[in-house]
Amino acid sequence: MKSQLIICMVLILAMLAYPAFAGCGKWVIRDNTDFLKDPIFEDAVASSTGSSATVNPDGTPKEAKNETQEKSENGAANSTVVAEKKAPTIDLAGKWKVSLEKSPAEQNTIDLILIQTGDRLQGYGTLLEGGSDIPATATGSISEEGISLDVKLIPQKKDYRLDMALVKSELEGSYELYEMEKLAENGNATASRSGS
Repeated sequence: MKSQLIICMVLILAMLAYPAFAGCGKWVIRDNTDFLKDPIFEDAVASSTGSSATVNPDGTPKEAKNETQEKSENGAANSTVVAEKKAPTIDLAGKWKVSLEKSPAEQNTIDLILIQTGDRLQGYGTLLEGGSDIPATATGSISEEGISLDVKLIPQKKDYRLDMALVKSELEGSYELYEMEKLAENGNATASRSGS
């Protein structure tokens, strides 16, 4: 009995000590590494900001010097000022309840929290379907024609594509449901701001 107890203790100690021998869970301090200096990251930042930026703040590509010079020589443009996009006057940021109606008897609801940056929308929420909440992500855009929104249900490989317009304080329009990239159903969509 004593020998079994000793063998058992040795095995337990060996199992507990093994990860330490392998270096698991140990912090290694390196004197030659500066995590604040990353040349790849600094190159990426330099290409997206400042005078060497290749993209405007609104995401549109900057014109090359040769194109700008050609335009000024041809009289098409006298300066390198880029026309700024007009910011949308619609503010859609916040909580929304979206009703999807295939028929009066069949209706689903999506609760969304939208975040707006200029004319771009993104957000997250849940679809209430059959008594269960399914996580959803949303991306979209605002234009003069209306609001387009893609709501993806990743676990189910479903994609709701909504095309709506602002009518008074609500959004009204239509939706199409795609399952595995194939149109499965369509119907009417309405959205209203939900209370806090």
